[in-house]
Amino acid sequence: MKIAIIAIYHPESSLCLAKSIAINKCEVDYYYITDIIRDKNKVSGFEYLTASRKPGIVTLSTEVIPELTADSIGLPIKYHLLRLFPFSKKFYWVNKLIIKYSIRKIKENHYDAINIIGHHPLVRDIHNYLKDENIIHTLHEVGNHWSKQSEHSPLIETLINDKTKVILPSISTFNRYVSLIGFTEGCAAIIPVGKHETYKLYEKDLNFNLCIKSNNIFLFYGFIKPYKGLALLAKSVDILLKSKRDFHLIIAGGGADPNLSYFEKLPNATVINRFLSNNELISLNKLCSCVVCPYKSASQSGIVLTSFLYGKPIIATKVGAFVDTIIEGVNGLLVKPDSPEDFAKAMEMLILDNILLTNLSKGAFTFGHGDEYDWDIIAKKTIDFFSKK
Repeated sequence: MKIAIIAIYHPESSLCLAKSIAINKCEVDYYYITDIIRDKNKVSGFEYLTASRKPGIVTLSTEVIPELTADSIGLPIKYHLLRLFPFSKKFYWVNKLIIKYSIRKIKENHYDAINIIGHHPLVRDIHNYLKDENIIHTLHEVGNHWSKQSEHSPLIETLINDKTKVILPSISTFNRYVSLIGFTEGCAAIIPVGKHETYKLYEKDLNFNLCIKSNNIFLFYGFIKPYKGLALLAKSVDILLKSKRDFHLIIAGGGADPNLSYFEKLPNATVINRFLSNNELISLNKLCSCVVCPYKSASQSGIVLTSFLYGKPIIATKVGAFVDTIIEGVNGLLVKPDSPEDFAKAMEMLILDNILLTNLSKGAFTFGHGDEYDWDIIAKKTIDFFSKK
């Protein structure tokens, strides 16, 4: 079977999928859509530092991606970029022309299936150019999970109208999708995502030189937005401080939230308010004892699938896909949303109980081995869905 994967965003998961499908004896071409101007030649779990910046399809050589090439020796897989201009209305028409030409070249390869991963206005154009192919979309989001609005995008309307096969990675996103008006039964499947293993290809020694005096280190990381619950975390930390518990908190990631100023003033907190390199993200995971996700809402979170890679348990609120991947008392702790008291109690449990922390860490390490989040099992389910008529 000859398969193309076209991904816009989510390389840390789609690259793992591409490799796993290739391991299952399918020929794979991986295309990552990226910005020709703003892109720094490195994104989450994927670095191509010396790649050409010409528009259109750029095939990546061994010299450009030595880590990926070494990781897939002997596998029938090739890696490409699909370079566009910035994703803005100003460049919409030139990008549309690049996409049209690039898709024409992709179609010349006569793939048995084409998996389009990501949700972006340009994806609808890609879909329309590939209508006569066996295309399957993977959607990590369906609408705005942080909003009560039921609106969905023109892309999703197109997928429903065309009765396109769609993969959803979590129960929550699947349920939102199948509830949409016009959905045709049998056109969607729940196929989860495994650990973001490509991060391990970029591990290097790194010393942050952080002033940390505690062994109990909690980490909040990722793109910072208000729905990710820093307000709740601030209240939880305040409770722990009043109880005089020994811990250090690291807040790391680009983005904005009015609660950052609270953490910046704390002597036992470190705020790194910028986007993290792959190696910085790896190093912070290795440094911490536990990751905290006090989100107000969530769909599929890459934080879980990255942190479990390093055996880091997670304290999270019971929202979205957290309830799918985090098993209470096995690889993390789940608390009800909007309860700083419960969140503080969960943090306190790991501060005081080293045996519990050790057991949860073991559970995080074993996640994705022989279960539904195992990449080999995911690949087989994906191939079967690609073949479905």
